[in-house]
Amino acid sequence: MDTTLDSRTSATMAATADAPRNLLGRPATRHRGTDIDGATLDPEALRVRDLDLNALIGATTFEGALAHLWFDVAPGSADHRAHEATIGARLAAFADALAPGSVAQSVAADLGAAGVAPVFAAASGLLRGLDDVTARVHGPAPDDADLDTMLLCAAAAPFLLHAAIEGRPFAAGAGTGAGSAAFDAAATHAQRTLVLTGATRHDAPAQAAMDMLLVAWHAGFGYITPTVLAPRVAIGTGVTLTQAVASGFLASGPSHVGAALEAMQWLAALAQSAPGGAGASAAALDAAGRAAIDAALDAKRTLYGFGHPLFVADPRPPHLRARFSEEGFDGAYMTLFDACCAQADARRALRPNIDFLTAATLLELGVAAPSWGVGVGLGARIAAMAAHAVERRRRPAFGVNSATARRLLAAVPVGWL
Repeated sequence: MDTTLDSRTSATMAATADAPRNLLGRPATRHRGTDIDGATLDPEALRVRDLDLNALIGATTFEGALAHLWFDVAPGSADHRAHEATIGARLAAFADALAPGSVAQSVAADLGAAGVAPVFAAASGLLRGLDDVTARVHGPAPDDADLDTMLLCAAAAPFLLHAAIEGRPFAAGAGTGAGSAAFDAAATHAQRTLVLTGATRHDAPAQAAMDMLLVAWHAGFGYITPTVLAPRVAIGTGVTLTQAVASGFLASGPSHVGAALEAMQWLAALAQSAPGGAGASAAALDAAGRAAIDAALDAKRTLYGFGHPLFVADPRPPHLRARFSEEGFDGAYMTLFDACCAQADARRALRPNIDFLTAATLLELGVAAPSWGVGVGLGARIAAMAAHAVERRRRPAFGVNSATARRLLAAVPVGWL
């Protein structure tokens, strides 16, 4: 008998028995969320597979972030690089199949043209299904059908949003124009997203900024966020994974993700009102940003993109802003962002959240439609929506059995959900 193995097993069992337990009697997860992702409050941080999200932003691509999230493999490892390459190839194959148009894009376009909010029109496209796309996709599919569905939804999201915002599928305006040429040259999801959002900047710093923005949005808070909680709840009713992802889109609003839309509108108007507009000097833009914050605070108006329901300070914006500077991604809207943040902090100790930096970043990229402020974040978060839905689907229909549900009912605080 191997007494060493025996003693290790006993020690592991003892440690597990002594470990904190959650309400279901299971060992506590690696952070406050699930083993997929979650938050810590001391220090304030977002974690994905027990790795600080900021450690991923700027250190791996969006494709690499998906590989880490889905397979729980360390970035930079041989396994991670292999999964990253496979995911990248599959996203590209889906994009090629989506580029000629699809029924779902037409659904989203018609609803967008009829006045339905683009995010909800895009969700309707997901509800219609993407069977015509899968029928013409080329290349080998991964063995994991759930992974393939997640990648299809992630690839489709910017196409559906483009269709909803423009009132027509992407293919309708492609032809031999500049948009079509830029799309053909795009090799990554971030590059394709730049094309589909209508961004006017496609240089290396712009590509890096978009990639980092997508990574910043792809996961982080566990099941507490409505856009992740909704897919977890929906999948328990037996819907498909694509339908569960659509429910995540429908769970967005002005108080969650939607603040980026309001912030884009506010920042765009602010830039235009500054002497010289967006082409004004850095000093003029700084003064305009500070004055606008003062005016909003004095009038007790809502500052969209500031504050956070969980954190004193969202850890992503300062890290992203520093990485942008390292990449040479700067300009008028970054100057406005810095000025607004400095003044809001000085006046009320208000800190920016990811929505405000998303708004400034997209405007700096030349994205005009404010709905992309919501769409870019949701499109990236499909990764977490799908991972959480799959995790949740492995449990009983309502998450727990009847006996446990009855025991837990009294433990749920009044007013929580």
